[in-house]
Amino acid sequence: MKQVWVSLLAMMVTATAGAQGLPPDVTQAYRAYQAALDASDTAVLLETARRAYEAGDEAGIDRATLATLAENYGFAASLNGEYETAQAAWRTAARLSDRANADPVDRAWRWHNAALVALHNEDRNDAYACSRNAANALEELGAALAPAADFAGDAFLTRAALAMGRGRIHEAGEAALQSAAAFEMSLVEPTSSYGLALFYAGISQTLDRDFDAATYSLHMAIDVMEEKAPDHPDRRTITAALVSARGARFDDEADGGDEGPESRLNARLAENPFHTARYLPSEAEDEADEADETDEGVPCCDAAPIRRREPSYPMEAAYSDLDGVVYVTFAVTEEGRTDAIEVTGSFPPGIFDQASINAVEDWAYEPATREGVPVRREGVETRFDFRMRR
Repeated sequence: MKQVWVSLLAMMVTATAGAQGLPPDVTQAYRAYQAALDASDTAVLLETARRAYEAGDEAGIDRATLATLAENYGFAASLNGEYETAQAAWRTAARLSDRANADPVDRAWRWHNAALVALHNEDRNDAYACSRNAANALEELGAALAPAADFAGDAFLTRAALAMGRGRIHEAGEAALQSAAAFEMSLVEPTSSYGLALFYAGISQTLDRDFDAATYSLHMAIDVMEEKAPDHPDRRTITAALVSARGARFDDEADGGDEGPESRLNARLAENPFHTARYLPSEAEDEADEADETDEGVPCCDAAPIRRREPSYPMEAAYSDLDGVVYVTFAVTEEGRTDAIEVTGSFPPGIFDQASINAVEDWAYEPATREGVPVRREGVETRFDFRMRR
């Protein structure tokens, strides 16, 4: 896309440099920029891009052209590692294209790049704002995302990740579903980014108690991530989230009619273009699952809760109107106390962790038994949903 826009601007400069066209100093600086681009001279590229933008700004040229010059400046600054300059330039390009009512694809591209550079600069507040503007521009396209196919999935995913990190779980889920849909339209095969989009969607669907949808999203997420990013730091959380959603789905199943939850899940998976015949379990995996279910290490009579209080909503999170999800694993001792409490994943990270740990510390259980003798039960899992009433 960058090369296309550069070529278009070159044509525009050539065509308009005469009678009513761009001022000579803008044209001269831009042509020097293009020569540096052709020569791959990044240092000269940055200087000529700066001169072209500043000359255009001083001359008061039209906003659409000035936005492209600002984008070139941001592009050159990024190449030279001057990321603060790049952030300002990309943001300027995006604002100008908004004011010029430019094509939504151009506006989304510029806001998306502004968000990425802001993230690089650890300016998460600006990245969040820029990602919102990128998503808003893309939403103007509706289902016709083809012109933005090369970046729409990543733009929505950036939005989802930033919203998830700020405790805007529902907002993150909407962006994640848009990201997954964009990836399904544009990718030849799944990627780790697609897997993460499904993961964020599943977390949001869990908080919305749509456990059928959450199980589907998380099932696809774990399949993709096992193939594309088996060592990803969120891998353990995805597994915990899937186990939790699957269990809650069966717990919430009142009737289900002739079509049970597994049938519904399999039907949805079969419709996914990346799943059919790709992630179907082998006979060996089926046998391993059956072996796990009859593992002699599992107590014959599992631990049963007798006192469980819900965690308190942290005051700071309540004031900030934050939602969250926390996954916790722990052990139940022979005396029925909780032990070895660990947060296996949380969104937003760290905000609700301690409240969740404090709650589990106070829980009491009938201990697990084997042949009538109390035994320690490892690997008990639970999930806490934190959601403000609105």
